[in-house]
Amino acid sequence: LGPLVYMHIAVQQASYDCAIAAAQSLDGGQGYAQGLYAAQASFGAFNLNPGRSDVSVRGNWERNGMVVCEIVYRVPTGAFPFHAVLSLPPEVHYSVSLPLHAFKSEWR
Repeated sequence: LGPLVYMHIAVQQASYDCAIAAAQSLDGGQGYAQGLYAAQASFGAFNLNPGRSDVSVRGNWERNGMVVCEIVYRVPTGAFPFHAVLSLPPEVHYSVSLPLHAFKSEWR
């Protein structure tokens, strides 16, 4: 079960990295891009395939808004020889919500 625990830790960290990066912008497009990039970089750091994940970055990029980063990572069944016997979940899911960084100013 070690690899499954490792995936849970990786997806949790990737969703946090995604949310913190997205919350550092007052522009929705830029925040969305920053969040996606941070999630992919996090998966790379854990040596997991970002192609197995669905990353959703959404929120309100106005002052006092909230940003949500939700990640679903599809567990590769080949990594677990007894996958069917153990009834392991087919995916790992984490979601992190953070407020926008109020100290950021809007750059134009």
